[in-house]
Amino acid sequence: MLPDAATSILAGSIAGAVGVGVAFPLDTIKTKEQISVESGSFIDYHIKPSGEVCIVNVSGRNMFSSIAEIWNADGVEGFYGGIQTSMMGQAIIKATAFSVNTAALQSHYDLVHAAAIAGFVTAFLAVPIDRIKVLMQTNSFKTEYDCFRSVMDTEGLKGLLFTGLVPTLFREVPAYTLYFFLYAAFMSVATESLGSMAPAVSGALAGAVCVIPVHPADVVKTIVQHSAADWQDVVADIYEGQGFEGFWEGLLPRMGRAAINHSVTFSVYEFLMHQ
Repeated sequence: MLPDAATSILAGSIAGAVGVGVAFPLDTIKTKEQISVESGSFIDYHIKPSGEVCIVNVSGRNMFSSIAEIWNADGVEGFYGGIQTSMMGQAIIKATAFSVNTAALQSHYDLVHAAAIAGFVTAFLAVPIDRIKVLMQTNSFKTEYDCFRSVMDTEGLKGLLFTGLVPTLFREVPAYTLYFFLYAAFMSVATESLGSMAPAVSGALAGAVCVIPVHPADVVKTIVQHSAADWQDVVADIYEGQGFEGFWEGLLPRMGRAAINHSVTFSVYEFLMHQ
């Protein structure tokens, strides 16, 4: 019998890899929608009678046009750019998140603080993994290694490890806090009525809800990791071009991806933890 910490690491790694793999096409769609904010798909310039140039919104892509664009450009393969790095990376991230959360709870931290600690730690792991994922989803690299070498050659280790760290922290800490708290709350209600299906349903609900308040940080993170721009400049550019609406681009596919991902993740995790 493995100790609880080792079991949590093993179960978390397997659950994280499987969960992200199942939901990866929706993540690609989400990334494409968010990058469209940066590319100017929603921005046009009008000259007022006074001669002043102003930025206005124009109609842009939606989820279905993003699907069509990916399909027409690359077929099925286009939905899976960067999946190898993401699955391996999420195995490490989820193993870390679940084990840190478990260790913090055993050290008598309450659930909220334990989850926040897990989010803080995993943010530093998520940055390089997300950097490769975003670039693979939005560029024409043949392999993840080609992408890795390109980043290292042009930006060095700093560009890989720290580009997008601030918005990632703004995303991960509150998201994981909500994630574990909501999952525990849903499980307390659903276990008796749903039985073995409770982890799947509770994971889906917790995943879909926890991404909503942190979605603006995810939009900023995606654009920063795609363009290597300063996050403050990205925030200013999005607000100038689209106002607050621009910070919510890609929310629907992200909620769908999170629901599927975390439904599978918690189902696999709970199954393995009770073997």
